[in-house]
Amino acid sequence: MLNIKEYLEKFSKGLRSEETDKEKIIETIDRLTQIKITKNQIETKNYVLFIKTTPLVSNKIFIHKEEILKGLSLSLSQKIVDIR
Repeated sequence: MLNIKEYLEKFSKGLRSEETDKEKIIETIDRLTQIKITKNQIETKNYVLFIKTTPLVSNKIFIHKEEILKGLSLSLSQKIVDIR
């Protein structure tokens, strides 16, 4: 049976990988589009990346959508299949 320390370590590792993935997403989008976004604007759910931003920025991201998805597939621990 797991004790509380082991459980918290597993939970902590999951949070760190999520934070690392968000940083990689931000870096990839910045490198390909020169758009600066923050961690608060990013959410991933069911292999879909949701970006909360202005319509102008969203359109620029969607123009580069395929390039961003290719870049993310090489650098993330989880798979992203769509951007919304």
